[in-house]
Amino acid sequence: MSKYSRKLKIIIAKRYLGDESSRQLSREYNISSRQIRYWGAVYSFNSEQSFLPPTSPYSAKDKLKVLTKMQTEDWSLGHTSAFFNLSSPGTLFVWLRNYESLGMEGLRPKKRGIPMKKTPIAKPKAANEMTKDELKDELEYLRAENAVLKKLDALLQEKRLRAKKKQK
Repeated sequence: MSKYSRKLKIIIAKRYLGDESSRQLSREYNISSRQIRYWGAVYSFNSEQSFLPPTSPYSAKDKLKVLTKMQTEDWSLGHTSAFFNLSSPGTLFVWLRNYESLGMEGLRPKKRGIPMKKTPIAKPKAANEMTKDELKDELEYLRAENAVLKKLDALLQEKRLRAKKKQK
């Protein structure tokens, strides 16, 4: 999620392109003048399509096309990212760094998050199928679980009482 709304970016970009200085807008909105100039460039290239999130993640081929265009046209990071309506030149810098160090593999989307470990769910045995030790272990577990739940309930009741006393 962006720090600034799309509507605000467009308003500021239009004002900047309408001959208001980036410094004046910077003071008014408390946004860096460099950011305002970037938004102006994005808006000048993409007009009403500016600042829209991509419909799907960029594939490695798409990223390579952007980097190739930047190299062949001898564009800067800022100009290229504004032309392609990227969120910031930093995105393009990361693509470039990954491509230079890892090649095409560096442009491939990475899986995010922690992989889920699927632990097999053990079906509980019937009480008459359990050994004496298994029954003791289960009883001990259930007593501990019961004690925790009772303690939690007591803490919640105590919290409610304190809240009622504060209201009086």
